[in-house]
Amino acid sequence: MLSHKLSSLLVSGRDDLLIADDGISLGALKGDVAKARGSIKAIPNTEIALFHSDAYIFLVWLLAAWQEKRKVLVPVDKNIAISPGFSSWFKLGEFDKPDLTGWDASAQVDNAEFIEVDAKFDALGVFTSGSTGEPVRIDKTMRQLENEVDALEFTFGEKIAKNVVFYRSVSHQHFFGMPFGIFWAVSRGSMLSRFAIKGGHEWNTLNPQVFITSPSFLKSVADTTAQHKNIGSGIQSIFSAGGILEDSIFSTVNAITKTRVVDIYGSSETGHIAWRNSPEMPWQVQAGVEFKRPVEDVLQIKSKFCPSDDWFPTSDLARQNGNSFEILGRADRIIKIEGTRVSLSQLVASIKESSLVEDCLISDIENGRRAQLGAVLKLSSLGLKTLEVDGRLRLINSLKELLRGKVNSIAIPRRWRFVEEFPKNSLGKVLKASLDGLFAEKLKAPVIISRQAGENSVELVLDMLKSLDCFNGHFEGFPIVPGVALIEWAIKAAEEDLVKNHVFSGMSQVKFQKFIKPNQIIRLRLEFNPETKNLKYQYHSAETVYSSGIVKFRGGE
Repeated sequence: MLSHKLSSLLVSGRDDLLIADDGISLGALKGDVAKARGSIKAIPNTEIALFHSDAYIFLVWLLAAWQEKRKVLVPVDKNIAISPGFSSWFKLGEFDKPDLTGWDASAQVDNAEFIEVDAKFDALGVFTSGSTGEPVRIDKTMRQLENEVDALEFTFGEKIAKNVVFYRSVSHQHFFGMPFGIFWAVSRGSMLSRFAIKGGHEWNTLNPQVFITSPSFLKSVADTTAQHKNIGSGIQSIFSAGGILEDSIFSTVNAITKTRVVDIYGSSETGHIAWRNSPEMPWQVQAGVEFKRPVEDVLQIKSKFCPSDDWFPTSDLARQNGNSFEILGRADRIIKIEGTRVSLSQLVASIKESSLVEDCLISDIENGRRAQLGAVLKLSSLGLKTLEVDGRLRLINSLKELLRGKVNSIAIPRRWRFVEEFPKNSLGKVLKASLDGLFAEKLKAPVIISRQAGENSVELVLDMLKSLDCFNGHFEGFPIVPGVALIEWAIKAAEEDLVKNHVFSGMSQVKFQKFIKPNQIIRLRLEFNPETKNLKYQYHSAETVYSSGIVKFRGGE
């Protein structure tokens, strides 16, 4: 049962109630909100954009703005403010060029009085993640926000104690982390976690908790056997959204956490629509939601979390299954290339038929006046071996040949990239902008195709694409990778895995034996000696060493 409504948190809650995982009380929250109101009063704008990585500070600004009847715009990424359509915002918090960064902590507030926020108040503007293009704004009233929190508590609250912390690995700026990790936590009298967990090594599973996360985070935990023994007994429920959990992840995470794992289906537009506790369970439609029957291609829903009582078409194709439904994929995967309709889902499925390919995504790239399709592939072990032996061109031609006769010739991708992992945000979603970035004309570093890590060593397979910026002008008519770039890339690669908290102190035995030219596939071997703090690097192929050397480090603070 909820302790109070979000709209009346400041007028009905007990001042000694703990709000955050560092011991901040509701009384302290009220004091900070009163001071933040003083700063917001002077802002003429009726809408204020808010971005802050600290969930407590985010909550203070949010509540203060609502008390002053200001709508809050909450972008997923602070860089959205750079886009022309969003640059006129009044920006509050951690934007690159904010209009206001914080409230006056020394301000004296006498007899601060708060009001209950009206249910019809236009409280929030949230944004889609931008996975299919420019982020789209979705407006939320206070009633919609409270209806979603009510449904969460009704369905899941009985198995969760009050004295838990709502930890999360996803951003509270996203409309999954926000209602689950902040609004639900404070409305039920539990505590929010001020900062998101960045990796499994930061996850303290002994504390009584609810964990708000994504499939990509759970996959990393499931795949890292060494972390399994660190899983403690504090976890009372895990909620995952941003993509459908794979069966193997479901079973592994269930086994190592011995707790309820809930797969959430929904979107920023609709809020959460349905849930399931296992891959065998049909989707359970959430209280306050109904779906239109019979399902005809696109799933349509009515929800207390949506702005109207009309049927709302989701972005997913579905098939009715009794009183439930199956999700078949995105409905927006049909595009036009030179006037011809192309099914991206069919194209992906055709490419994945090859034994050379483990997974595939397609990006439609605007290139001047015509759109092109770009294929981003994770290769199988056979595909990686073929790439290194035969080269990029022969591998790409083999994949193109596979597609002839299966898809329209206009749908065969013109551009190809091979990657270790698809670029994902904290929710495990691949953003279109990140995918398109792989096809940029001036890449700063080679694309990593695969990575094999050992104890104090790592071996990378790199694609020296001709679009690397270092080839520009070095040299005219005979482009090669400059030696300084090879050293920089080796150091940066080592910083991710081997030399964290170490400081560069010098180099020795640096050699450049052979030129690296555009579109070559090259291996980079890194070996770190923890005692001497020396990093040996070598760029090589099966038969050739291109460059090698030693980079020296010292311990950092």
